[in-house]
Amino acid sequence: MKTFLKYFLTFIIGIVVGLAGLVVIGLIILASSDFSNEKPEIPSNGILKIQLPIDLSEKGTEESFSRIIGSISGNNTMTLNEFRQKIKDAGKDERIVAISLDAGLFSGGLAKAQEIRQCIDSFQNTGKPVWCYSENFTELGFYIASTCDKVFANPKGVSEFNGFSSGIVMYKGMLDKLGVDVQVFKVGKFKGAVEPYTQEKLSENNLEQIQAYLGSLFENQLSQIALDRNINRDSLKSFAMFGNSYLMENCLNAGLIDSLSYYDQFESFLNAKHKNFKWVESKNYKGNDSDYEYVEDKIAVLYLEGEIIPGKSESEDQIASDDVCKILRKIKKDDEIKALVLRINSPGGSSAASDLIAREISLIKEKKPVIASFSNVAASGGYYIACLADSIFADRNSITGSIGVFALIPNTSKLYGGTLGLNYESVNSGPQSELWRPDKPLSESQKRIMQNMVDGVYEDFTQIVSKGRQLNIERVKEIAEGRVYSGVQAKEIGLIDGFGGLEYSIQAAAKKAKIKNYRISEYPKDKDPFEQIFSALEMNTLMKSNLKSNPIGEAILNSAENWESIQGIQMRLPWSTDYH
Repeated sequence: MKTFLKYFLTFIIGIVVGLAGLVVIGLIILASSDFSNEKPEIPSNGILKIQLPIDLSEKGTEESFSRIIGSISGNNTMTLNEFRQKIKDAGKDERIVAISLDAGLFSGGLAKAQEIRQCIDSFQNTGKPVWCYSENFTELGFYIASTCDKVFANPKGVSEFNGFSSGIVMYKGMLDKLGVDVQVFKVGKFKGAVEPYTQEKLSENNLEQIQAYLGSLFENQLSQIALDRNINRDSLKSFAMFGNSYLMENCLNAGLIDSLSYYDQFESFLNAKHKNFKWVESKNYKGNDSDYEYVEDKIAVLYLEGEIIPGKSESEDQIASDDVCKILRKIKKDDEIKALVLRINSPGGSSAASDLIAREISLIKEKKPVIASFSNVAASGGYYIACLADSIFADRNSITGSIGVFALIPNTSKLYGGTLGLNYESVNSGPQSELWRPDKPLSESQKRIMQNMVDGVYEDFTQIVSKGRQLNIERVKEIAEGRVYSGVQAKEIGLIDGFGGLEYSIQAAAKKAKIKNYRISEYPKDKDPFEQIFSALEMNTLMKSNLKSNPIGEAILNSAENWESIQGIQMRLPWSTDYH
């Protein structure tokens, strides 16, 4: 009877799991067919309607799993390269007479916001206007909107224009309660990545560098908005510091917006400007395919987004050394690829994985030009993999530097032996056989071994920066120390060559390769659709996709993943680059 019940329950569970899998596959196939359906015909006198999501990932296609899940859940999953392409196509498309942009809630980082602004400028250079309407505005929403021809806002909406704030979670108190003491090994007086685990408050050095780079970003934003909106810069700064920016009427009086209007009033304005216009939804818009012309020469664009880890990736937002090195070897062997552009958006991660990737990049550089393009952040390990490139370009608002190294080893003796009452026995063949055990702290000799390892990795880091940037090693060590810089600061000290987004970097790569006609080949390539479907059936993948669909869930998940990923010697930023 027990055997019968066991097999019967197994059978029932199998049916339930199978049905759940079929439901997921069905939903994905339906969403995929929706993406693949022929797009509606684009009318003449059309206004392209674009609503920016809260953030934009660097790369993704309509067939990627995250896009399909987004379609099912109704989330806006537009990517930055998709936005660039739609704007570029619309500028050349005679059927599109203007763009209506809702950028109010964008919070995806200043460098990405700057790239969006550059796309808007390019569209306006074709003689067509961009009208912005948003019900609510964030700080970055105002930054993007300021470059539009006119800015409209809901009179009852909520706004924010009060400078930047960066929050850092300090784990020391929680670890004390758990009975965990973190043993730290680092090089760089500004390498504050260890502080959340060892201190309840930030150090003076860390506070100094955060205030310096946040101040640089804020001052640059003020200057650009004041120029675009023809506002006195000092008046604008005073409004941000002391004015009540939460009321739309105050933002109108400060010159950040042109009109307080309800949506029907905004549509009336558009109709007066573009009589009998027709809306063209961005998800339905695709440019004229007739403009495509095949050419043999290619420029490879490799998107490197997320933390750097050894081995193979487990999600779309990781830079895994095995996967990336395999792609780089393929690019090196492809004779049609005349240059490589590295598009980096990474706070760093594993030092060993960073070094493996940098090695492959150096081998490609021997055969063809390599240009690095920085998005929101390319710091620590993210800078390490870029510094050997022929040229490095960033936005003024990019975050970079953080040339420093650290390692964390937990001492769980109180938790292990005291709270949990566990005993740990080991048999060793030598005095150094066990570098770490959970029931006691490292010995002095073991600590020296760890610090020597960290010192060696830091020396390698500074040497590779010296070689790649052609800077004296003493100068590199002077500006290193784990310090974080804005793009403006990085240009002043020689860590980057100039300012420009991805398009600018591609043009620089073409010039370096001495080619005029080329096509873009993007990496990594998307997985096979069925491979995506079956990997999606894993419960953790579904849970992650659901969690990342909202900012709070994403923050919790990222925090947990960061804890899990800090293994071995690290080249990573001292904190999250999210700010508001």
